[in-house]
Amino acid sequence: MKILTITLTILMLISCTNSKKSINEKTKIDIELIDNIHIKKELYGIDSIRLNKEQTEIIVKEWNNAEPRGLYKMGPEFWIVLKLKNDSIRKFRTNKNLIKEKSDWTYSISDSTLINSFWKPTYSFEKPENYNPITFIQEVSKTLKTEKDTLRIGMTMTGEFPIDWVKEKHIEYLISILESKEVSGCFINPLSSYLPLDDFAEKGGYAGIFLQAYKENRKVEFGLYSCPKIDKKLNAELKKWWKEKK
Repeated sequence: MKILTITLTILMLISCTNSKKSINEKTKIDIELIDNIHIKKELYGIDSIRLNKEQTEIIVKEWNNAEPRGLYKMGPEFWIVLKLKNDSIRKFRTNKNLIKEKSDWTYSISDSTLINSFWKPTYSFEKPENYNPITFIQEVSKTLKTEKDTLRIGMTMTGEFPIDWVKEKHIEYLISILESKEVSGCFINPLSSYLPLDDFAEKGGYAGIFLQAYKENRKVEFGLYSCPKIDKKLNAELKKWWKEKK
């Protein structure tokens, strides 16, 4: 009986050790496999920052060298969404110097202000002059897809669109995607007090707005926020207009 008790105790200790080891097992990041990294305040929020090469290297180094701190419950201050070249997604939660991935097993990075410094001082909102209609649609249509989640990046932009922002050389492309229902992120003005977290735009919806602005020789306007979708009546008018104009 005594031998059986000792054996069971040893087995329980081994089981606990293996369980702790599996929880504490950290999967390092191979920088060569990264497509991009975004920082978000809310996982399904619109606002996000795409890290540059230098920032990406820092994040990878910090995670790979992070020291374990044990099981720890915390509200995430930021989310780090890492997209790999094989289209898989890794999501990290951070708060000050603490970071964790799938479980509540938490690690500590070297600088508690690092993630916040990426978000605020170095971040300025996008401006229309940095894009044209084609690159705008390409950017706002970037969607991170996983088996369970769809993370829309969207576009947070400040400033007015120039009246000649849409040019004739863009028209054929815009006409070609007028009927596209490809899911895109919404447009958000930083002054907006509302975030359409559960809404989405369509690629063709943006194309229709841009073409209409060009047709009427006026500025592109979205207001404080916009999640444009296909307007079949408008699309028919625009196709007819362009066919006659050519």
